[in-house]
Amino acid sequence: MSITIEVKNRTNWIVTIILGLGLFILSLIILIIIPLVSLQAEGVFFIVNYISFATPFTAFFILFLYIWLWNTFGKTIFIIEPEKITVRYKNKLFTSPRIYLKKEIDQILVKDFQVEKYKFGVRYHLSLSGSTYSVVFIQNGNEIRVINWITETKASEIVNEIKKQVVLK
Repeated sequence: MSITIEVKNRTNWIVTIILGLGLFILSLIILIIIPLVSLQAEGVFFIVNYISFATPFTAFFILFLYIWLWNTFGKTIFIIEPEKITVRYKNKLFTSPRIYLKKEIDQILVKDFQVEKYKFGVRYHLSLSGSTYSVVFIQNGNEIRVINWITETKASEIVNEIKKQVVLK
């Protein structure tokens, strides 16, 4: 028997609108403007010309699409099974599911990253909505951030639900 918990990302509508416009403009450039410019070349040079001009625009298109999809439609899905916890990131390009064995997880915590310390100093994260909390797995002394940038109440709900289903060492 497996239990599924879905957590929807908070959509930042400014990012969604700006990146949506960027995606539209980049697709016009790649599909209309670059082929018209490349038509001046003849034969094989048309293909070489098109590929050389379209490559950087295609790279930006993929980057914008990656951010836009995750921001607009992203979900984190926990699948709790008898022996493992699988974490899938729906609508996030280039990510595979992460599998954590229950017997290897030492703790499941809620952690505040409003002030984050790392090897080069301190980073401050300001949020008007209080979305600076993460669900963290402690595994062999290492912190693994599973869900980032959610509110404390949402993070606590998720941790409590997982702890109901998981018996730790």
